[in-house]
Amino acid sequence: MSATRTTESLRPVHDRVTLVSYATLASWSWFVYGFGASLALLRDEQGSSPTLSGLHGTSLAIGGVIGALLAARLNNRFGRGVVLRVAVIGAAAFCLLFLLPGSTIGWTLATAFIACFFANICVVGVNSFIATHQGDASPGAFTESTALAALMGLLAPLTVGALAATVIGWRGGLVVAVIGFVAVEIARGRRVSDYGTPGHVATRRTSGGLPRLTYTALVAGMCYLGAEFCLSLWGVDLLRSQAGLSPAAAAAGLGCLTGGLFIGRVIGSRMTDRLPTERLLQGSIVAGLACFFMVWTLSSPTFVLIAFFCTGVGLSMEWPLSVARILRSSGGRT
Repeated sequence: MSATRTTESLRPVHDRVTLVSYATLASWSWFVYGFGASLALLRDEQGSSPTLSGLHGTSLAIGGVIGALLAARLNNRFGRGVVLRVAVIGAAAFCLLFLLPGSTIGWTLATAFIACFFANICVVGVNSFIATHQGDASPGAFTESTALAALMGLLAPLTVGALAATVIGWRGGLVVAVIGFVAVEIARGRRVSDYGTPGHVATRRTSGGLPRLTYTALVAGMCYLGAEFCLSLWGVDLLRSQAGLSPAAAAAGLGCLTGGLFIGRVIGSRMTDRLPTERLLQGSIVAGLACFFMVWTLSSPTFVLIAFFCTGVGLSMEWPLSVARILRSSGGRT
């Protein structure tokens, strides 16, 4: 049931189930952005080539796609709450297995694949729950949840970079995500039915196929998310080659991008109830492209990092507003 609100207010309701949902996304975001910051360090440790190490991002993506495609059927059959619990536990377990010291590249590729399989089931479940629970305030709620995720993206690379220079090592920075997942399930408690019960997902059989406009929105959203993930996974190598930063400094420097994402989403969450969301989305696309052009052409470490931050601000609204667009075009099929 959608949260009750007046017609004048489109501000999200910050009740317990909403905050637990935000925390679920935040925990996974910590791992994803820390994962991107640690890939160069893992590559140096394993002695693999950039091409082979880059398969970690591919493995993560394929696992996520498969998980996302299965999520709706699982939610409909077992209930969103039960599926979220199992998926969070699965993601936490395989994130931890990914971090085992001395692992071969085959092991890290496999565990990254399975971790993202479970995690994207969480992402689909959380986003559909927010859309259903928040109703007309869902664009603001999506922006808030992704702002929190971007904050994790700011802190995770900084933590990974800082710990990489200590005896704890970079893996210590990613263990925080596992702790977050455990905390989420403790906070969720026994009332998993609050997040959705079996049979509450609209299917093709019960509600017909998705409108054509939804598929267009999905393709556009895929491109927006792809741009953000490419920068988060490739950004450390870009900073090492473009600005000449050390491995630890480049890992921490990724925080400039994610810091920009955080700032942009904090500001943007207050703009969604004042300006048309399509106009905000179009402005975000133009700003992100312009700022990334600056990153690509500059070579001074200081200016590259500033431009990287501005790129994050520019890209910040693309993903949350594209999710809102997809759900809006689907006619309530969440």
